[in-house]
Amino acid sequence: MAQVISGQTSIGTVATLIDGVAWQNPVIMKLHNDDNTTDCFIGGPDVTISNGLKIEKLESFELTLFQANQLYAVSSKNGHTLSWIAQRT
Repeated sequence: MAQVISGQTSIGTVATLIDGVAWQNPVIMKLHNDDNTTDCFIGGPDVTISNGLKIEKLESFELTLFQANQLYAVSSKNGHTLSWIAQRT
């Protein structure tokens, strides 16, 4: 049976781990940039606004994470909210 989990993460100018749960199986994750003025960026632990994958303001992005994957996000400002929902297969 698939398990659905969700949350919100406050990100800022330093790379922040989106979810600290250790994924056991592939996970389908949808992210939503809740900010209406600023883009955010996702990537690995060294993600920056210069090298990350951009999620534009108020846009969503979906990806699959596998065991041992960790996803980080960063913004050009502090107090930026990123919502997410994930389904463990």
